[in-house]
Amino acid sequence: MSSTGNLQTEILKHNALNHAESQPVYVTKVEVNGGSNFSRQFFQKLLAPVVEHSDYTLAQLLAHVNECRANLDKTHAFLKVVPSLHIDYTHPTPTAKSYNLDRSLLTKVVFDLDADEQKVGEVSLGFNTEENLAVNLGYTNNNFNRNAELVQIGVNYRPYKPSEHLILKIRMESGLRDPSFAFVTELYNTHENNQVWHHNSAKSLGGLIGINYTSTKNAFSVFNGYALSRRCLYDFDQLEVSAAVKRFGGDYLKSSIVSRLSFSNVDSLKSALPSSGSSIEVSNEIVSEQNQLKLEELPAIWIKTSAACNVFKSFYNGTYTSHFFGEAGNISSADKSRVHVSDLFYLGGFGSFPGFSRNSVQVNGGTQFYKVGATLYSRLPFAKRLDNDINPLRCFVTGMVGNVSDNITKDSGVISTGVGLRYFNKWVKLDAGYYLALRLNSEHDIGVRDGFQFEISIGGANQKE
Repeated sequence: MSSTGNLQTEILKHNALNHAESQPVYVTKVEVNGGSNFSRQFFQKLLAPVVEHSDYTLAQLLAHVNECRANLDKTHAFLKVVPSLHIDYTHPTPTAKSYNLDRSLLTKVVFDLDADEQKVGEVSLGFNTEENLAVNLGYTNNNFNRNAELVQIGVNYRPYKPSEHLILKIRMESGLRDPSFAFVTELYNTHENNQVWHHNSAKSLGGLIGINYTSTKNAFSVFNGYALSRRCLYDFDQLEVSAAVKRFGGDYLKSSIVSRLSFSNVDSLKSALPSSGSSIEVSNEIVSEQNQLKLEELPAIWIKTSAACNVFKSFYNGTYTSHFFGEAGNISSADKSRVHVSDLFYLGGFGSFPGFSRNSVQVNGGTQFYKVGATLYSRLPFAKRLDNDINPLRCFVTGMVGNVSDNITKDSGVISTGVGLRYFNKWVKLDAGYYLALRLNSEHDIGVRDGFQFEISIGGANQKE
């Protein structure tokens, strides 16, 4: 139930609320229906406000039951939580002496739960015209140890040159006494070939710990934590690599305080195509990094901040959907030349700035960037079998402007426009478009990749109740 008033209405149906909220109540049993996949300890922690005692006034019991309902909702493990009170005619009257003028109502508290699905495996294959084949393998358990704890293991692998990479991530979340807060641990290991882009290879090993807060409706979340990583650039192409990149060769130890804030009320169709709402994400990182080959040097220190905003709006009965988006970021440092090349901002490529090749808007990156644009989706009247809420095929037109440099107010930006088709469902995602791009106030076209671009991924997650 969503409120104390609704719970009182449910109680009235069972004749448990006779006269007043001061009516004494004796709780004989707390029963949970629909939670067989969760441990006894899990429910003991969440239902503690009710199970720790037996004697209440009715007003007190209502407050404690609604506190338990809130705890269950905060775990995000249940689609529905419905509490109710029932007269327990099977339990004998307590023999302990009572000083209440009214006899205690023998009451059973029942929680009817509808558990959310638990994703346990994920496999997908992807292909695009820029990076060729990509393989994603993953395991997710939303109910690890039967305590609604999260364990995620993911592998992203691109096997073909010149864009091969291997990324392994492990993430674990364990709820605290207040289920809105979770202790987060994350580990990762990456290997990347950057020969085309920076004429080197890169690897890193690191992790992160912190506390994450998520609101009951999943709309708002805040994370604060500490991250530590060791990274290395190696295998330089001595003839092509720039001095600005080569200076970061060898091992560097990076430690940082990480803060992230996000809000989202985006509604999606059954296919996961956003239809309305907005989202905002802000991240901040205070970094200290030490060159392991020059320990006598003072660590480099900088602050990296970025933000992203998306707004979706559908109209004419879902025939059209507009998407307005914007991103920006800044790195503050006393000596920007000491900011590691892997921490700079980059634009270009699929998912970043189509119409340009990967990271080519500014190959050497920058300490500032922005990107703003809009996309309009439209239904296809001649493809009704494929164009619906479950399997939407949409044509789109998009345009964006952006730039990345050390001073975006002085340097000219870039622009990209495109038209194409996008298709979404549970197992297939397709994006095919024709893009035109150019550099503003510039005669050269370095990095511009006009023409047809195509991306498809096939696969998904198997689930269990």
